[in-house]
Formats: sequence, C-alpha cells, structure tokens
Amino acid sequence: MGSTFRILRITPHFYRPGVWPAAFDPVGGLQNQTRTIANGMDKAGVHQTVLTTYIPGSPRQVQLSPRMLVKCAGCWLPEPIAGPLLCFTWFLAALPELLRARGRYDIVHIHFNHSVWCRAIALLVAWLNIPLVVSMNTPLWSGFQEALQLKGKPYDIAHWLERKALRSADRVIALTERYGREVAAEMGLDPRQVAVIADAVDAEAFQRPIDPEALQAFRVERAVPADRPVVSFIGRISAEKGWQDLPAFVEHLSKKGVFLLICGDGPDRRKLEAALAAIARPGCWAITGFLSPAEVKMAFGISDVMILPSRREVLGSVLLEAMAAGVPAVAYAVGGVPDVAGIPPALALVPEGERVELVDRTLQFIADRTARRALIDRGLRRAGDFSVGSAVALNLELYASILTDAESGSRRPATSLALQGDGGSPDAA
Repeated sequence: MGSTFRILRITPHFYRPGVWPAAFDPVGGLQNQTRTIANGMDKAGVHQTVLTTYIPGSPRQVQLSPRMLVKCAGCWLPEPIAGPLLCFTWFLAALPELLRARGRYDIVHIHFNHSVWCRAIALLVAWLNIPLVVSMNTPLWSGFQEALQLKGKPYDIAHWLERKALRSADRVIALTERYGREVAAEMGLDPRQVAVIADAVDAEAFQRPIDPEALQAFRVERAVPADRPVVSFIGRISAEKGWQDLPAFVEHLSKKGVFLLICGDGPDRRKLEAALAAIARPGCWAITGFLSPAEVKMAFGISDVMILPSRREVLGSVLLEAMAAGVPAVAYAVGGVPDVAGIPPALALVPEGERVELVDRTLQFIADRTARRALIDRGLRRAGDFSVGSAVALNLELYASILTDAESGSRRPATSLALQGDGGSPDAA
C-alpha cells in the first residue's frame, strides 16, 4: 500500500551531502532521524518530496531516489544572521510549494524543531485542508521560553501557538509514551489524536565492519591518541546538550589518562573552546566539528564509552546509535532518556547534574570489562526495539488511518475540542 502514498515531508534539517557551515547550525539528531525514516519509507515504496532549508554549498534539489526528491528552500544569508533567520527564510521560500500542495500530496508530514515557523506551516496546511501529521521532535513551549527567558503573558502566547498548531493536525506523533501523555495533557489534545512512534536506528548499518585504514585516518586527522581510552560526546554544542559540563569532565578524565572526543558543532562551540582552553589540558580533548553519518560511525569505532550530559531530551537518538554500535553510554536521566534505556536499563543513568557520578560510571566501564560487556549486550538487544522497519510500518498504518478517516468524513478528532474554551486569544490558553 505504501506505493500509493504521496507524502510532502517538511523538516528544517535533513541530512544530504554538501558543505555544512556551522553558522547555519544544521547539526543534531533531527536531520539524521528524518533521513532515516525517509529512507525506510522510500524502500517501502512511498513517494516523497522533502522540503528542507537551503544550506550554502548544497544543491537546490537532490533526487535521492526515483521516489524521493529533496527541495531546499531559502536564500543565501551572511553568517552573522544565518542562525536566527534560517527557518524564517525557509518558511517564506516554502510558501509556493505549500500553496500548490493540495491535490499533489495525500499527506503533509511536518517534523517540528524549536522554531515558530514550523508551527506557522502547520496552521497553513490545516487551513488548506490537507491531511496533516506532526512529529513532536522538539517542543516550542520549553525551548522558546528558556531561550528568551520569558515568563507570564509572552510564555502564554507561545503556549497558545503550540496548542493551535498541534490541534490543527490530524495526528500528532510523540517519541515516547510518557511524552505523548504529557503533550496530550499540556495541550488539551484528544488522546486518540496522539500516536507514539519512537525514533529508529539502522542497527545493521552501525554494526557493519569499518575499514581499519579509514578508521586510523579518522583518528589521525582528529589527533586522537591510540594509546589512551577514548570517551566521546556526540551531539549539538548547545545549552540543552550540557556542553557546560564537558570542561569538568576533561579535568577529571585526563587525570586518569582518558581522552575526550567532542563530535559536533553548534552555537556555543566558541564558548566551549574557551572553557576548555582555560583549564590548560592540551592533548586531552579534541572538537571535530560537524560529522557526517559515516564519520559518526568512525567516532563510535574508536570510542570506549559515550557520554550524554543533556539537560533536556525528548528521546536522545544518539543513544540508539551508541547501543547499535556496541558502545556503552552514560547519560543524565532526563526527559525520554530512561524510556530509551528500558528495563533492565541498557544505558547507565545518572541523576541530572551529578558530574562526579557520571565520570565515575564512565571510568567503571573503561576498567571493568564484565560490566562493560553486560551493558553492551543489553544495548544491542535494546537497539532492536527501535528498528526502522517497525517505525515505517507504524507510519504507514497512521497514514492509512488518516486517509480512511478523510474518506468517511471524520478527520481531525480534536478539531471540535480545540474550539471549546479556546476563546480565540492567547489569554484563553
């Protein structure tokens, strides 16, 4: 049935070959997760157009397969304003495609990042009366409030907009059951409108052997010593990922002869570099900058342990990759991270902010081979619960149910609920 679907997939970040200047901040799990699910859908026969942001150095259109076309919308921006305005110019440039979408696509599937422009697109698609699916990868109400330190009425406006955007969708996809319950309660959604479909990992791809010469070249290029254990941080260098803890980790780990490899880029990279330089531990750490998916595999290939000191995680897809790659991971138990760990936990969980405990658990898995092997084995088994095939099947089932509802005239089960007590103003939120 998948071949009958025509999907417009809208995502501000989507991995494809090209130049990735840090000013445009295309790093993070969203770009890889949308690519993972899109590839799985492609293999299932789904026809997809992916509408994403334009990054200088990448082409305007990329035909990834006979059934999958990537369109990059937006304009060239000078680096100082690239980060703040990227999604805004994407929204403006995407309008013609959106206005032509009715009749050309069966379903529009939007992957929300933190920006308000994803929400504006959702409202426009609903106004055009096109079947709509929203994946809640990042909430607006927490990211927006924390970034601008808003309280009171400005926060209520953001909260109101989030509710309006989510209620406009036929279905809302949450990455975990816990998060799905929280979203339904916080936004006043009908529980029938919320589906739980976790991020997926191509475990087979992460378990394929890596060419030893390529691995050694990766190590040499990043100045990673071969005679010391390596702990890796893989993620966006931004406040929510907990980069503030990395200098303290370098200080503690270096005393035990452990090297910290920081894989990623982001808006706070310069702050992190300054903090690391201040502790005067040269040769004990390296920052790689943005890595392609193939390079991330190599980073796992030379890592003894991965750490994730995030302050906020809806799920933490890099943890799935670590488990699939057979690398033990230690993480703060925030957000959806415990849901990823499962029972018994396939990750070493530490209370948020407990830096010393995180370092101690990390060193434990370097020194204790038995504990290391047990965690790796649990991780490999747990990664199987997040298969691409399962995620694709759930998405296809969701699409089919929406179109069936549309044919019967019962779309958007929460539409009437959204109008009750709303009052049409932010104050009513």
